[in-house]
Amino acid sequence: MPFYIFSTGTELSSGRSRDTNGPFIAQSLSEAGLDVSAIITLPDNPTSILEELSRLIARTDTSGIIITGGLGPTEDDHTVDILCKLTEKSAVEDSFALSRLEAAAKRLPGRLQLSSARRQTRVVEGCTVIKNERGLAPGMIVEIGTNGPFIAAMPGVPSEMRGMFDGTLFPYIKSRFVSHSRERLSFFIYGHGESQVQARLFGDKETQRSIPETLPDDFIWGITAQPGFSKVFFETKDKSFLGLIDQAAENIFGNAKLDATVEDKLHDYCIENKIKVALAESCTGGLISRILTDRPGASAYFQGGAVVYANAAKEQILGVSSAILETHGAVSEECAMAMAEGARRIYSADASVAITGIAGPEGGTASKPVGTVHIAARYKDKSTHTKLFLPFDRDRIREYSARVAILHLFNLLRS
Repeated sequence: MPFYIFSTGTELSSGRSRDTNGPFIAQSLSEAGLDVSAIITLPDNPTSILEELSRLIARTDTSGIIITGGLGPTEDDHTVDILCKLTEKSAVEDSFALSRLEAAAKRLPGRLQLSSARRQTRVVEGCTVIKNERGLAPGMIVEIGTNGPFIAAMPGVPSEMRGMFDGTLFPYIKSRFVSHSRERLSFFIYGHGESQVQARLFGDKETQRSIPETLPDDFIWGITAQPGFSKVFFETKDKSFLGLIDQAAENIFGNAKLDATVEDKLHDYCIENKIKVALAESCTGGLISRILTDRPGASAYFQGGAVVYANAAKEQILGVSSAILETHGAVSEECAMAMAEGARRIYSADASVAITGIAGPEGGTASKPVGTVHIAARYKDKSTHTKLFLPFDRDRIREYSARVAILHLFNLLRS
């Protein structure tokens, strides 16, 4: 029996903001073996939201509906009123939320108007309240009839919603609903697109199939493409069949197949082996540094990164010789190698990776078109280099090459 997720807010439906709540909830439910039929984005229009809720409640196969958004203090926050109308119940103030609001008003005099802000402490009479430890507006779980679905509502602020979902709503769902007893397998393939991964595994007119022709009846699979890699997932009760897929992918893709993102693998590997890493970035402008330092604990291995966009910066900061720049140019194997060695030296690191290229849309030449990227890595007395040509737009060139650079360094370290 399926679940439905409502992400409400005109800023979402108009494209001004990106919804992260719906995908987070859907992934959590799916990984627990529960079916999600749809993620529905609606504007702050009470009539539209009420109509959609009524339609889904009328279905006999709806397990639950999870709403995020519309629980704030302003007049365009309609969720509580909609649920009261739907259930024919009244709104009441939650004492825990009200006490937190009153305490916040004392700490922030002049910034909170208590009389109007009290609106966000309301819940539906008789509901199960979901405490909000990170904000002010409580969430709630409302049961629809004796055998009907539940409706859960939480604030749209992602940090508040996740704390409430993980702490209260998800345990409630898992205690009430039986998940599918399917085994799961997922992995990441770097440097291969969706169609290539599918063809290598399942075969096509030109490529031989790598896994058995007959699939289990309950077999589910999917693929998500990102710049530089594809994430593939599989589900079935047949654990041995997943083992065949895992081994086939290992044989086909080798070092390009990872059981986690390459930045996570590099993070764990460097910490475990006490390897200090430094970066030198030109065309990616610090993107690799951001990717690595997004992970808590990166300071245990990440020494620093030099963003050297101009040739003068490559010379003055990393010590790239003027002879290399004049003879081979900034976008060359020689420059990338010198940048990697310079980064390793100035940051006293064990290993380094450097990237230099032409992200466009201007700057390309006949011999070095837009999308030309050189990556070099050094570790102790070993060094490697790779050249890419990426026929993408500027953002995808930078995202793609950043992931390839991290993979390039990781492969050098584990070799």
